[in-house]
Amino acid sequence: MHVLRRSQRRRKRAPYGRRLGIITADFSLYYKAHRLLSERGVLVYHGLPQDPIPPDVCVVITTEREANEVDHPVKVVVRDDAPLEKYIEMAIALLDSGGNPEHIVIGIDPGEYPGFVVLSNGRILNAKNLKRPEDVGSEVRFFLKKYSPKTCVIKIGNLGGIYLYRILRSLLGIDVKVEIVNEYSTSFKLRKTSDILAAIRIAMRQGREISIDEELNKMKIPEGVLRDIQRKSRLRSNGRVTISKELALRVALGEMSIEDAIEITLKKTLRNSSCMKTH
Repeated sequence: MHVLRRSQRRRKRAPYGRRLGIITADFSLYYKAHRLLSERGVLVYHGLPQDPIPPDVCVVITTEREANEVDHPVKVVVRDDAPLEKYIEMAIALLDSGGNPEHIVIGIDPGEYPGFVVLSNGRILNAKNLKRPEDVGSEVRFFLKKYSPKTCVIKIGNLGGIYLYRILRSLLGIDVKVEIVNEYSTSFKLRKTSDILAAIRIAMRQGREISIDEELNKMKIPEGVLRDIQRKSRLRSNGRVTISKELALRVALGEMSIEDAIEITLKKTLRNSSCMKTH
């Protein structure tokens, strides 16, 4: 019975008889990729770069060294800049969409470490926490370049405050549709078990389309945020200094760290103290 259920799941994965090709003479890559794809129930074809590729192979995985030898319009080229799983996810997404992703949705839960997910055809291609809000823009550019979707929508939760502001600034110059999703909805506001789960929920909800420039012009940094940063500077410097409101604003905008702002203030205080002693 267990075998029957497993084979049924595999048939669901590739209902159209399409196969994913692993085209390489690197048998270490073939073994690892075949194992990962088999676990997901994907039909696999293996060939060498010089071999003719069957017509039912819609997407191929190959190495950077062999890519130029592989004659196929849809290639996922495996490099050393990311885990193999990342390229497997990309290849499966291409296979599920017939070799050309029509639509990508990027969900973002704004915060100090934003939750970031990429969905295509209801499938999660990538999910992670980013190190800072400013990294959102570069991540979006990376996935747009990797997948080249026909359309893309970025959906961002509306409860991010200053982090939402920083995320929107990072998206300036990216020509895609951006929506703000209301997180106050009673059906949406579940207990957040993680930023990534929140980002998934955001990606799956309808939002309000915005112009990034107009939204940034409307947003203001609350005085309370600046005062809180100043308070933290006092605590982190053991009461030696309180950074200025101007430096607190730069910290809030992600232009510098609070440690750098404290160091600047300490140096300025020492200079002023030295000048007073000479006089």
